[in-house]
Amino acid sequence: MYFINYNINGLKKINFLFYRYRFLFLYTIFGFLSLVIEMIISKFLLFYNTVSLKATILSFLIGLFVAFFLNIRFNFHITPAKRKKALIYFSFISTLSFSIQLLLRSSIQQYGYDMDISRFVISGSFFMISYTLHRRLSFREYKKVGVAIYADGVEDIKLIFNKISNISDFIHIDIVDKTYNPNCEDVKAYRAEVVRAYWQNKKIEVHIMSKNPSVWLDDLLPYVDVIYIHPTMDENLSEIIDKINFSKVEAGIALSVYEPIEIIDSFILNNKIKHVLLLTIPQPGFSGQKFDVSALPILEKLNSHRNRSEFEICVDGGVNDLTVKYLNVESVVSGSYILSAPNPIKNIMHLQTSGEYAEY
Repeated sequence: MYFINYNINGLKKINFLFYRYRFLFLYTIFGFLSLVIEMIISKFLLFYNTVSLKATILSFLIGLFVAFFLNIRFNFHITPAKRKKALIYFSFISTLSFSIQLLLRSSIQQYGYDMDISRFVISGSFFMISYTLHRRLSFREYKKVGVAIYADGVEDIKLIFNKISNISDFIHIDIVDKTYNPNCEDVKAYRAEVVRAYWQNKKIEVHIMSKNPSVWLDDLLPYVDVIYIHPTMDENLSEIIDKINFSKVEAGIALSVYEPIEIIDSFILNNKIKHVLLLTIPQPGFSGQKFDVSALPILEKLNSHRNRSEFEICVDGGVNDLTVKYLNVESVVSGSYILSAPNPIKNIMHLQTSGEYAEY
């Protein structure tokens, strides 16, 4: 029995390590495959008397595109709107690394070392530098996951921190007042300070569900990074957005399935917002609702927006490992699917990989 339990615990640790370092693991595999393909093509071209430099450059470019495709398709899940920018960064970093490697290979060649082996050795030496640059630049737009916390005095923030630690990509605070839900708990907007104390280096977003969002801004602005507000309010939308931006916090517009997406156009055009939150539930302000499939056509319209590359989309409402695969967005928010799970960290990772590794 001890042996069986030991093996089960060992398997769980292996699965966790795979989840924790899956980006690095898959990036390594895809990088190795691209090098093999690069060398096969290079030898093929040289066999047919292609000029050596031409064969080297052409094979490198093919290997580069293979690595990029595999990473955006199976590893980082970059949205189509962000792939052009990702390709530019990826090509620049890879070309810079390759150029340095070419110079080193020319110096090594005079000592009689095998050039194929030297390509792997030098690439390995540059590996972590390249990987770090690609994560920070090329693939920084992969699907991020935020954990929802209500600022109502009921949520046990310490308990949530103990459950998820720093695994999520950001923290999402929901503020619901009685203008949206007459039966809701009293708002404790100052709890944003508590959230910041626990997640000091995390991005913190706030979704204000209120017809009078300015009431809560003073308690939020010093501690958060993004604030979403709904366009249907009793205050001037443009003035509230300006106040948020003036405070060095990024403003965003939250849209329910009943609010027109055209409202975002002028704000995006004037560079006043870079974030759109789409609620995929029927009624904002009420927890426990299921994913509303009527939001999918709205999401498709947002993704087809003429200025799509100028803003990020976040989806909130009924997000789990079954629905996340249909969400072609930069980030998602989930509450009960994560916090009510026996293993919250595992469920965060399910969402980060669009449920592709759920079988682990």
